[in-house]
Amino acid sequence: MKNLFSKDAAATGILTHWWQNLEKDKGTRAELRRCNTPEKVMFHPTFPRLCNRLEPLLGKDWNWQIRLATVVGLLSHVRKTTGQTLAYQMAGNPPQVSELRFRRLLQREQDDLYGAMIRILQMLEYSANLPDLMSSVFYWGDPVRKRWAFEYFPNTPESKTA
Repeated sequence: MKNLFSKDAAATGILTHWWQNLEKDKGTRAELRRCNTPEKVMFHPTFPRLCNRLEPLLGKDWNWQIRLATVVGLLSHVRKTTGQTLAYQMAGNPPQVSELRFRRLLQREQDDLYGAMIRILQMLEYSANLPDLMSSVFYWGDPVRKRWAFEYFPNTPESKTA
């Protein structure tokens, strides 16, 4: 499967440009941040406009609109970018995100990811690697979970388990 949100992909460019323009449109950013579900993001006027631009690129992917709504809603919470992947950002000594919270995040399904990721972004001081956020959330599933586990656990102190 081709990653439509790789660093140099057209979809990444469109969403990154849209995200950059959110800084000038604080009202839209605030409205999107108040959306507490991806479905509510879908009802905002900016979302169908983005869909029109992205449908030629994403339209063949299963359930692409709700997954895109999750990405768009989360992007409205990001204030600054970083070069580190999300899982690496969550790690550290001490970790930015506790091992327990991280493990619970890995257990979430796509339709239950939105609220948890908003809390994660808060813990990361609203910074994220945009292509990694887009790709990880849009393609959330076992391959992403495995990649995140291998980026998080080796970069955190080993916890004592029974």
